[in-house]
Amino acid sequence: MLFTISKLFILRKILSIFLTGCVIKLMDDYLDQDIDVLEDEPNLFTVLELGGLPYALLLLSLAFFLDLATALSLFLASFALGMGGNLTAKMPSGLYGYQESFIVLLLGFMSLKINMLSSMLIIVVIQLLDDVKDYKRNKINKKNLAFLLGEVECSLLAVICFLLSFYLDSIKAVSSIISTYLITYIIRLILIKNEKATSETI
Repeated sequence: MLFTISKLFILRKILSIFLTGCVIKLMDDYLDQDIDVLEDEPNLFTVLELGGLPYALLLLSLAFFLDLATALSLFLASFALGMGGNLTAKMPSGLYGYQESFIVLLLGFMSLKINMLSSMLIIVVIQLLDDVKDYKRNKINKKNLAFLLGEVECSLLAVICFLLSFYLDSIKAVSSIISTYLITYIIRLILIKNEKATSETI
């Protein structure tokens, strides 16, 4: 009985991580719409159009239902890191990016503690790996840590953060990395299917 409950808990946690990852990707694509158009990069939010927001809310609600602490900590960590990338930009709230990030992190750590720390670390890992990927594709960006620190240093920092996250929550650390690549693959399939459908209607 205890083993069954344990397996169910792990499964709910993994699914929650995957669904939250989908929401984070949708949020990221929403913020990068204009940049992706200029760079001719695929963007899931532009494909979903008006359905983007309802799908994101539905997926986030399901993720919260499956594992509230895990989903909330991952979402808050990604939000804080995203706003932190625009430190001096004024947000719709009237606050600067760094102020919003600080408030979100403070609330996250006060309510979720270790859960928030492990989520912050794994989100940093994903961002660092993404920076290394962009570095290899020669996508120059002044915010890209692989360009600022160097590819090896950035990769090493990602490994360190992953090990720390793994120590705090091994299931979250491993599932988040796997989910990242799985979501990327699924999105690629959706975009290919959409391109085929568009070309057939022309």
